[in-house]
Amino acid sequence: MLKRTITGIIMAGFLFLILWLNGFSHFIFDGVVMVVAGIASWEMYRALSHTAEEEKKRFNVALPAVIVAWLLSYPFAFFFGYMGLFFDLVIASVVAIVIFIFKQSLRVEDCFATVFCILYPIGLISVLYVLDIKYGMIPVVLAIAIGTISDLFAYFIGALFGKRKIFPKISPKKTYAGCIAGLIGGAIGGIVVYLIFELGRFPTNTKFTFQGLLYGSVGATIGVYAAIGFVIAFFSEIGDLAASRIKREVGIKDYGKLLGSHGGILDRIDSILFTSVCMAIIMEIVSLTI
Repeated sequence: MLKRTITGIIMAGFLFLILWLNGFSHFIFDGVVMVVAGIASWEMYRALSHTAEEEKKRFNVALPAVIVAWLLSYPFAFFFGYMGLFFDLVIASVVAIVIFIFKQSLRVEDCFATVFCILYPIGLISVLYVLDIKYGMIPVVLAIAIGTISDLFAYFIGALFGKRKIFPKISPKKTYAGCIAGLIGGAIGGIVVYLIFELGRFPTNTKFTFQGLLYGSVGATIGVYAAIGFVIAFFSEIGDLAASRIKREVGIKDYGKLLGSHGGILDRIDSILFTSVCMAIIMEIVSLTI
């Protein structure tokens, strides 16, 4: 637990540094996301391609198609937004199908595994590009911070007070107490984001604020942030369960060892993949009222 805490503090410090630098150019944050997406997609490729116990092929994932999806994700998102991301996924999937057609050793399930690797994590995390470009960092920070804080609350409260398991066949350590704490932590995380980035005016790329949308009402803004935090925390827990389900299916404990006791990059961003999509939906609904 101590190692996880220290690693988490270091990661939080790095995130704040990136957010500050992003005030000078949004390309800094987007570049970091692209690096993270590349590492995460490699970890997923490895997870789908090999079992943990023995270096035996599980799925023959067409890596060139995954690379195409990764390389095209940012330029397509930058120029064409969500529609660009859709075209990116379609183009990469077509590449996967073409490889399947002409490479006789590939099975149908290999083709599906490749498309899955394109969507998860590249397709989901690429939503952060569009959020940053259209709305600035506050929606992005909400997706990242709430997913992270929700995970922390769920982990520590679950470890200290969790008795009854909620999904033992998917995630053996997840408890009812931890899940409830994660939802509460999400609401608290939303308020923390408001205090730091709107009220405290942390210097970063800020285009949109909820307080501006609510005509400066502090009470209403806090309520909105808490509500968004609660909703996003729910999707954060779904994302965590999804990653656990995949790991159990392929027989691994962690997606990698890059972050030591925290596992791989994908182990840290699994919930953010879902919270970013949730935040994108919220912002599209909000944009209808602007």
